[in-house]
Amino acid sequence: MGQFTKKPVTIEAVRVTAADWNGDSFDGSPFSEAPEWVRVAMAQDVLVPVTQDTDYAVWDVRTNHGVTRAEPGDWIIRQVDGELYPCKPDVFAATYAPASREPDSRGEPALSLAETQAVVETKTAPRVTEASIKAKIADVEYFRVRHLTICLITLHTGFFVTGESAPAAPENYDQQVGERYAYENAFRKLWPLEGYLLRELLAQREAEARGQDTAVQAA
Repeated sequence: MGQFTKKPVTIEAVRVTAADWNGDSFDGSPFSEAPEWVRVAMAQDVLVPVTQDTDYAVWDVRTNHGVTRAEPGDWIIRQVDGELYPCKPDVFAATYAPASREPDSRGEPALSLAETQAVVETKTAPRVTEASIKAKIADVEYFRVRHLTICLITLHTGFFVTGESAPAAPENYDQQVGERYAYENAFRKLWPLEGYLLRELLAQREAEARGQDTAVQAA
């Protein structure tokens, strides 16, 4: 049995707070946000406050499997099918990450490398893949200069790229590790080149399609 990565699913969620709500607007809302789906859920009694006073801190969430309770700090998740259910903060933090960031943001990416690759695998438009690049490789050679490893990747066209790897401390040198890092360094250089070729091909096809449309309209 192999290993599998769960495909990322983007959900919407709000967090329950202990703030008072005046009942007339969402100023001081008991939720971290007040999107339209929260308003609709309240109007349809899918989200029902447990206490009927001014402190709407505890909520009953009506799900397809019964009523569950959401308390301050919990998250209320809206799934892709529209169903709502509460989630404890520790489970939420371990399961979900922000789906996007503001432009020009800082810090670690929202998705892990495995999650990113899983998202990319769902794309159906033409794209460059690791397999498509490897299919164009004719030969891979390695050279060593003291603790520096150099990888030379030659494509079937005769074009080649090089990659290098060297530990800061020579005592940490390992031949197999050096070859792997040097290979990855060289292989990464092929991605933008293959991306350029694919973009050029797609642009040519788009231009031909526009020309065909123009010819049909002229006829």
